[in-house]
Amino acid sequence: MIFRSLMAKSQQFDTWMARGRLNIKRSIALFLVAVLLSSACFTMALYAAPPEGEEINRIGYTNSANGSYLRSQPTTDSSRLSLLPRGTRVEVFVKVTGKEVNGVDTWYYVRAISLDLEGYVHSPLVTLTDTPIVAPPIIEDDHDFEYHLADQGFPESYKPALRALHETYPEWIFIAHHIIDFDTASTTRLPLTFDKAVYEEIRRKGTNLVGRNSLLSHRSYLPGDYNYKTDEWTIYDAGGWVGASREIVAYSIDARNFLNEQQIFQFELLSYNRQAHTIHAVEAAIVGTFMEGKSVTFTDHRDGTERTLTYPEIFIEAAEITNVSPFFLVQRCLMEVGRNGSGSVSGTVEGYEGYYNFYNIGATAGTNPVLNGLKYARYGSTGSGPTDTERERYWLPWNNQWRAIVGGAFWIGRGYINAGQDTQYSQKFNLDGDTYGTYWHQYMGNVYAPYYEAARVFEMYLNENLLHMPFVFKIPVLTELPEEKSPYPTSNKSLNNWLKSITVSTGTLTPEFDPEVYSYTVSVDESVNDITLTAESYHASCTINNTGNHTLTAGANTIVLEAVAERGEIRPYTVVVNRGEEPPDEDPPGEDPPDEDPPGEDPPEQDPFVPTVSDNYVIRDGFLLNATPADTPEEGRNIAGKIRAALEIPEGMTLTIKDAKGNIVSDDTLLGTGATFEWYEESSTTPCAILTLVIYGDVSGNGKINSNDMSYIIDYIYAGREVTPAQLMAMDASRNGVVNSNDLSAIIDYIYKGRVIPQE
Repeated sequence: MIFRSLMAKSQQFDTWMARGRLNIKRSIALFLVAVLLSSACFTMALYAAPPEGEEINRIGYTNSANGSYLRSQPTTDSSRLSLLPRGTRVEVFVKVTGKEVNGVDTWYYVRAISLDLEGYVHSPLVTLTDTPIVAPPIIEDDHDFEYHLADQGFPESYKPALRALHETYPEWIFIAHHIIDFDTASTTRLPLTFDKAVYEEIRRKGTNLVGRNSLLSHRSYLPGDYNYKTDEWTIYDAGGWVGASREIVAYSIDARNFLNEQQIFQFELLSYNRQAHTIHAVEAAIVGTFMEGKSVTFTDHRDGTERTLTYPEIFIEAAEITNVSPFFLVQRCLMEVGRNGSGSVSGTVEGYEGYYNFYNIGATAGTNPVLNGLKYARYGSTGSGPTDTERERYWLPWNNQWRAIVGGAFWIGRGYINAGQDTQYSQKFNLDGDTYGTYWHQYMGNVYAPYYEAARVFEMYLNENLLHMPFVFKIPVLTELPEEKSPYPTSNKSLNNWLKSITVSTGTLTPEFDPEVYSYTVSVDESVNDITLTAESYHASCTINNTGNHTLTAGANTIVLEAVAERGEIRPYTVVVNRGEEPPDEDPPGEDPPDEDPPGEDPPEQDPFVPTVSDNYVIRDGFLLNATPADTPEEGRNIAGKIRAALEIPEGMTLTIKDAKGNIVSDDTLLGTGATFEWYEESSTTPCAILTLVIYGDVSGNGKINSNDMSYIIDYIYAGREVTPAQLMAMDASRNGVVNSNDLSAIIDYIYKGRVIPQE
């Protein structure tokens, strides 16, 4: 029995190793722990094991041209975790029996390597290879490569994945693209932070889109993108595209998510590489599409000759003429018009017969993007006929397929690749503002586009045995990255946690209820001993905590109603019930009243201590203001010792200073919002006065204003993050009495333009 138990543990250890989840030392340690626990009759699930089924343990690739869904269970009724584009590399662990689809009831339990996400795929959608799943190789030190990584300035969090790629593909070249945010207002060049990049991308409506049936965690709940009252999303295109969530945008911008052999190709330089970009590879790229096996006869406008070329020959010629990768051109075409083509390339659309637009250039979102694109193909940007420049640069009008493919390549090359947007990633996310300015000059709205196009390009290279060519990858690097790479969102639960109403049994809610106002007061008579609060949410999945009957005491009674979204985020609504003071009880019958004060003497009266401050600091409603943050002309005003020197400390009292976390600090400590100043009389353990520090813009409490504070405000506005009164006050950086996007703008202007946030 013990032997069989140890053998089972050994097999489990081998599985962990094969799945590449553990490094060697940790694997051995966990294996020994498992053996020891087995002898004590304990069971430990250190990692989620694959389900029971026929062992496969081989590498596979998804094969559906329309993508393959990764699901939570082996059934089409289960939730979709992701849509895997054709050619996605997966580790296939086991085969199980599930729901029958098209006569096949077998499913694979897999790990999508590029997403590090596990789930089920219907077995016909995966092509198995003979390659077994093996533990990742032990990577030997390569001093030259390490020097290259350091010389390029890659962050440490990039290096493990790049080392693994270098081990397998030593010919590949990795270039770090340190993204600069060119601020035209201040003419300063600053490194772009991760949080600012994400914020700027999500605040521009219609810039980043996902399908209307995408996971709920991929859809934006921001105002303008989503109507919480109707639970409906704004449709930005006739195809049914809606705004992308911050989570999926953050995942898509974080380059560390794509440093694997497939997704690295969204960073491939898109200039023409004669060694890698062969006509045979282009032929493979269009197999199964509307262009396969077809030739085009046309008149070459340059010399008037009639020519006939196949589509692969046209794309190769376009690459030679424009210096743009033919693979990129093919993939851009298929991404825009589909594998079966569309009206953009049929040449038969009424009013535009004989005109073509293979890349949907000018096909702006609207009721009919195809017509918009064909209008550009025929008339150019003026709408009345191409300009001389457009005829010369882009070969407009595009009145045959060859002219449209080559002319469109000129347009893309000049407008994007030759202007610095020379990767799939940078064409989607124009984060570097050197040429056009940041964020607006972005080719496509689909936030998944670089992911899908990288998968297709990888599949072409794989099929043509070209992966060991000397590709050059230009990998974006942002500053202030999260410690862990941004996760792929998988939740399909609602984020709607707005209340529709709050009702009180006694008194009147002030102000009148508004779903976007989060603080209310109610005044009741001193005779009222309790109050009942009821509330209704807009979304059926939203639950509400702390409703019902509440016993009241004299004075202020704070009740926080928590609107909890299906996904778990809390939006707090605070109701302060002010109950009038009750008169003191009369003397109990039968007892003598207490002795009166001796005649002729008044009892001593002692006024409560009220803190005062000098040096232009301000005290208002229990808050200490005008302690400017670090990195300002008046730097040092939020140092504990400087503030202590400005505060009155009467004889017989002591002053204790604590940071935002409640820790007692020394006088050289930098203080932020939430720090407290507490006065104590002699040996008392209860403070007789407390002031709380507020620095407008510093919500995180670290004494600085940076991207952390932007995150607090975003989470408060859109996810209902709970904050303290001091943090709420600090969020109002624009000083308009409301926390909204104006405050985000004020912080961005402070960080990147040096605009002052007033503190008085």
